[in-house]
Amino acid sequence: MKLGSSSDVPEQDVSTLLPGTIGVTVRWLVTSSDGSSKLALRKFHVKPHGVMPYHKHKYVEAVYIVKGKLKVTVNGVTRELGPGDYFFTAPFEPHSIENPYEDDAEFVCAISYEDDMHLYPA
Repeated sequence: MKLGSSSDVPEQDVSTLLPGTIGVTVRWLVTSSDGSSKLALRKFHVKPHGVMPYHKHKYVEAVYIVKGKLKVTVNGVTRELGPGDYFFTAPFEPHSIENPYEDDAEFVCAISYEDDMHLYPA
């Protein structure tokens, strides 16, 4: 078992994982080092005007918006999402996330562990 507060988990600048990302950090809340071999749970913070550019990956991803508003594009379709909204991406489904607004945004994201965990530009 693992219990904790997300504020106690160090933030990582997402630009170290996905070049072109601006103003986005991630906290890895539950990972394989915690004994979770099937999924990871992450919390993202997106500053005003932050962006994760169009990208894809082998793992599935389920995202739940906690705070603020985001523009999410999946397979060329853009939607504005806010607290309580969610989206899912299948393996290698291209998507981007941006916060064109003046307020911070946060989302929680669960991903599957796969043999290839790299992010690829789409």
